[in-house]
Amino acid sequence: RPPRSTQSRSSAASDVYKRQILKVVQLSELLEIRHCVFVMGPPGAGKSSTWKILAKSQDKIGKKTTFIDLDPKVVSTKDLYGYTNPATKEWKDGLLSKTMKTLGEQPDTNPKWLVLDGDLDANWIESMNSVMDDNKILTLANNDRIPLKPHMRMVFEIRDLKFATPATVSRAGILYLSLIHISEPTRLLSISYAVFCLKKK
Repeated sequence: RPPRSTQSRSSAASDVYKRQILKVVQLSELLEIRHCVFVMGPPGAGKSSTWKILAKSQDKIGKKTTFIDLDPKVVSTKDLYGYTNPATKEWKDGLLSKTMKTLGEQPDTNPKWLVLDGDLDANWIESMNSVMDDNKILTLANNDRIPLKPHMRMVFEIRDLKFATPATVSRAGILYLSLIHISEPTRLLSISYAVFCLKKK
């Protein structure tokens, strides 16, 4: 019989594994009914692991998932969405608008995720309301309109909703993760079991 300490560690690892799998399945279900999802929780809660496990699991069942992960806070709001050059009067696409166009121009209809990994900020999140509502269109300052196609999703990896208005919150699904630690072996096992769960759906 294994020592009590070994049993305790094994039980704790099993609990972490089950909780992670539950979150992966819940995220899959949210992405089926919502085109925008907040994956929320403190650092170390497994937010990145959750959507990466789901993406890898979908790959294994023939739903090749393309994702682009960017931090919206590494650039100014104008460089995120785009702006008109005051000298040339020419429009310059921002990091987000250019990425959305690139994903939308890919010819296949496999899942495409735009992952925004960074705390919500009132300076940039409010401009997302047009794409987060039922119109699913990002409207830019130059009146350019970029559609979020049916196979595309936006995933917001955030710490909290401190700077989000009720209008923003109501437009997205929310998946909350509490503090857990996901080791690499657990992550690999999670992919295998998540594939099994997705095949059963």
